[in-house]
Amino acid sequence: IREIVKELGNPIVSTSIRDEDDVIEYTTDPELIFEKWQKIVDIVIDGGYGDNQPSTVIDLSTDEIEIIREGKGSLDIL
Repeated sequence: IREIVKELGNPIVSTSIRDEDDVIEYTTDPELIFEKWQKIVDIVIDGGYGDNQPSTVIDLSTDEIEIIREGKGSLDIL
């Protein structure tokens, strides 16, 4: 993903998959994610099996960095 961002020259906007059923398998299986979302989203990047930890959300829309949600991912780069 870093190479894609580097090539684009811009950050990628993405979101975690959310489902009311925390046990549901498709939220971590890349093949099932692709089957469900391929006609709804622009691109699906297969990064292998995931886990059910929420992502970190950072607002960079102003000059001041704002942490919206701290989840998986290090904030050390800030």
